[in-house]
Amino acid sequence: MDHIEEAVACALSPTADPALKQQATQYCEQVKASPDGWQSCLALFVREPKSTPETRLFCLQVIEEALMSRSNNLDDSRLGFFRQTFMDYIQREFVSGGVDNTLSSEPPYLKNKFAHAIALLFRQTYLKSWTTFFADMLAFITPLPQSSGKSNMKMVDLFLRILMSIDEEVVNTLTSRISSKEENTLNINIKDRMREQDVPALANAWYELLTEYKERDLSFAEMLLRIVGVYVVWIDISLIVNERFVSLIYSYLLTTSIRNAAADCLTDIIKKGMKPLDKLQLISILGIVDVLQQVDLSSDSEFRGRVARLVNNLGLQLCQIWQDTNPQANSTYPPTANPTAYTHISQLVPILLQFLRDEDDNVSEAVFGFLREILNIFKTIKKATGSLPQEQKVLMRQILESIVMKMKYGEDMDWVCVAIAGGSESVGTIGEDSIGDEDMLNFIELRRELKRFYDQIAALSASLTTSFLHSAVTTTLTTFVNEKAAGSAGVSDWRDLELALYLLYLYGEAIKGIPQFAVVAPSVGANGGKNVNPIPPVGAPLTPLGECLFEMCKSGVSAYPHPSVSATFFEIACRYSNFFEIRPDCIPDVLEAFVDPRGLHHPLLANRTRVWYLFWRFTKDLKTKLSPFVQTVLTSIQDVLTIEASLPPVLAPDFDLSSFKDQTFETKTYLFEAVGLLISQDTIPAQQQFEYLSAVVTPFLTEIQKCLEACRAIQPSSNGTVGGVSGITAGSPMYQDLELVWTLHHRLMALGSIAKGFPDVLTNKKGAAVAGTTGGPCAQIFKQVAEITLEALVTLSRFEVIRSAARFTFGRLINCLGQDSQPYLPPLITGLLQECSIMELAEFLPFMSQVAHKFKATIISILNGLLFPLVQKVFFFLNQVPNGTDEALALVELRKSYLAFLVGLFSSELENVFVTRANGQHLNLILQSVLHYAQDMSDVPVSRMAFGILLRAVNSWGSQSENAGGYGAPVGNGSRSGSVSPDYSERLEAPGFYQFMYEHIVRVTFEVPLKPTFDLQDGQSMLVLGEIAGLQKAIVQKQGDVFLSYLSQVYLPSINCPPDLAQEYVQALQQLDAKQFKKYFQ
Repeated sequence: MDHIEEAVACALSPTADPALKQQATQYCEQVKASPDGWQSCLALFVREPKSTPETRLFCLQVIEEALMSRSNNLDDSRLGFFRQTFMDYIQREFVSGGVDNTLSSEPPYLKNKFAHAIALLFRQTYLKSWTTFFADMLAFITPLPQSSGKSNMKMVDLFLRILMSIDEEVVNTLTSRISSKEENTLNINIKDRMREQDVPALANAWYELLTEYKERDLSFAEMLLRIVGVYVVWIDISLIVNERFVSLIYSYLLTTSIRNAAADCLTDIIKKGMKPLDKLQLISILGIVDVLQQVDLSSDSEFRGRVARLVNNLGLQLCQIWQDTNPQANSTYPPTANPTAYTHISQLVPILLQFLRDEDDNVSEAVFGFLREILNIFKTIKKATGSLPQEQKVLMRQILESIVMKMKYGEDMDWVCVAIAGGSESVGTIGEDSIGDEDMLNFIELRRELKRFYDQIAALSASLTTSFLHSAVTTTLTTFVNEKAAGSAGVSDWRDLELALYLLYLYGEAIKGIPQFAVVAPSVGANGGKNVNPIPPVGAPLTPLGECLFEMCKSGVSAYPHPSVSATFFEIACRYSNFFEIRPDCIPDVLEAFVDPRGLHHPLLANRTRVWYLFWRFTKDLKTKLSPFVQTVLTSIQDVLTIEASLPPVLAPDFDLSSFKDQTFETKTYLFEAVGLLISQDTIPAQQQFEYLSAVVTPFLTEIQKCLEACRAIQPSSNGTVGGVSGITAGSPMYQDLELVWTLHHRLMALGSIAKGFPDVLTNKKGAAVAGTTGGPCAQIFKQVAEITLEALVTLSRFEVIRSAARFTFGRLINCLGQDSQPYLPPLITGLLQECSIMELAEFLPFMSQVAHKFKATIISILNGLLFPLVQKVFFFLNQVPNGTDEALALVELRKSYLAFLVGLFSSELENVFVTRANGQHLNLILQSVLHYAQDMSDVPVSRMAFGILLRAVNSWGSQSENAGGYGAPVGNGSRSGSVSPDYSERLEAPGFYQFMYEHIVRVTFEVPLKPTFDLQDGQSMLVLGEIAGLQKAIVQKQGDVFLSYLSQVYLPSINCPPDLAQEYVQALQQLDAKQFKKYFQ
């Protein structure tokens, strides 16, 4: 034992020699692992004089290990030795002299550890040799003659700890260590024996001790209430729910400092699993509602939270009873059960509302579960009866009022610009991860939860919600208008105004269907029927929602001097933009707010950036209504159309300009697009459009030209990365170079965004511009943009951000200019591909698909020279071994973009480009790559795309005969010596495709579904299967009996398919339509 003491002391000593410390630790582990180490530790633990607390704690750990992990090695004699040693120690330490008000001198952690060891011994012996365990323990507690009727406080302390440990080891499924079915059975048997033999005595002891320690020591009473709460889950409820016991618990709830524990105990009683009628009887006996009306809830928020949890659980139980006993769902219960449950619910609702309105959000959230179930009951009633009785409508109105009251900002809270209502778009707002105030984040989440209840109520009664909304909004706005008229503007609390506007905003999400702003009688259609959604005329009578919006616009509330009010005002204007179609007289009020310091000129950056996006949405939705205001708007926002391309003051060595994000500028591109939308309206004369666009674009062109002059001095080796070991700071030459490039990027992006606001030039099926739809005077400006963009690309093509900006800008210019943009495409493509990265190429391919779709046959001459170099570039990257996860993901995207590009060429009827003189000899390579991805089931969506390309190839070239290009000639190797029409308008043949189709395409349509990796249970794989079935049907349509004979006589026999099955398959392929065959094939 001395060695154990020394080893423990050394192992825990911070000053011990490391080598000795390691030896001591190893020795301690050997003692733990030794089959008999527990004997020395047991003796050392109970020894007098006592060893150090650290040593005794180690001894208890060894004892626990023996009782838990090596219990099979403990026979009855050893367990008896444990029992006797423990009992002697208890007698000495806790019983002798335990009648006073002092506790054992043992540290609490040692008492807990010892209690746990006893609980482990109890688990091993209770059913066999120590059936008197509880009687023995209770005997130690029983008052002695000299104690004046007081219990042994030391022993009570230990026994309560033992009871908690027994719960952890035997009862509680979350903490008990059950590793086998036998151990679970043991625990069940222990509980059964306790219920039968000892629990009544325990319950009586709990009552007596609770009575005694109410006056003696409330900490013991608190632990007792916790024990009652954990044991009531599985014992006979009548032992606790009786007049004397419940009255005692209520006395703790009403008068003592441990009322939190009393509330928790009652919650555990309520949560006990019981049959619906038994639980209903229990709730009736408890009469909790009557007691809660006597409870003082005024000061202690923690206690209110505990009581709210009690009310929530009581309400959940009652709602479940109501659902279980609902005659519509179950007729086996007495007819009085359901109304009785509802009566209890109704009595509990006022307390629910009190907690829902509580100033402490945690208290309010505690009753959300009960609130949700009440609304579900209302939903059930409405579904059964078609409408809600007046009683439920009154309750719902009260609930709605409480919810809305809780939505209001607290007096000690500051507002920040975040996307409201949780689910709305958050472009331009402060991200929630950027909000440092935890209380603010919690409030945002609380509003989201409350909004769900608001939506539920709106779904149950749209009329109630509408009435409430109209009253709340108009009352608040009328008060504001009256104060403003009286010269006391600003007296209204911003929280009230923000709340009213927030409710108005939420209404659009809560009410199903399209919001109606005006009352319109259904019109009669041509067939005599009524039009379901007639368009209301301008000036039609307004609905309550329309009245609220009208009041909002005309009240001038957007001028209230708090950023939350104007921010919500703009959100509402965009959400209900259709309102301005019938009340265009309100548009000037909103536009004026947009362009002045309330909106685009707001002093707060967060507000400004959000308004940039909202202004774009408003302009996009009401484009045709804004023509009269374009000049005024452009003049008002001219000073906002500036660009600040800022970089961090210090750029780290690993800084890469292509990876840097300027979120503020990215949001501002919405503003530039809105400018394009305003200028490009059909109702504005072309010359006027030209003047507007020139006024906006010319300053950018001038700035870009100056920027390019400066950029020409940048070192050729500079490409947007910093490098080195120390990084660079603002003012250094390299920093200034990167700033120039970044500024140029932003200006190009701004020009592209303006162009994005302009409509596309209409083209016919061949890609030629439709007469009268060319760009007009504005096209001249866009050509200047194209030229300067190309100049920037040629000058700085080594910078990825410039290549990215050029690709974005031209992505819009080709739509604005139509065929006029074609001369710029070859140098553009060369500049973009010259130094592109994997991800850039993945993004470039969709750009080329856009070009192909836009211009179709008119672009084929450019594609003819571009196709194979582009494919070579793709193959170069795809054949690389990825360097890291990011590059691997980029290669996956490139693979998808490559296949999508091929799909796009077929979809745009440009498949002739594959078989021209320049590309025909490479068609085999392209098709082999597609075939490879079709067979790769590691990426099922890619496989499906590849089979889709093979289907398109069959549809284009599958009608060829065996002699087309010579049987056996590789695909595309038939050199085309003859001339073809310049626009390739006639479909060209693909020499050798016949052989490729029969040797490869047919083969993979059977091999892929038979692969071990092909998962027939996977939805995506089933789509591949459908694609394969469609491919086989396409070959039948193109080749007819030739293909069917090949299957039945050549291919299917070659894979050992039985003749009868082969014949059945061929017949199905021949006779079933595409839909039927897909089903058969699957």
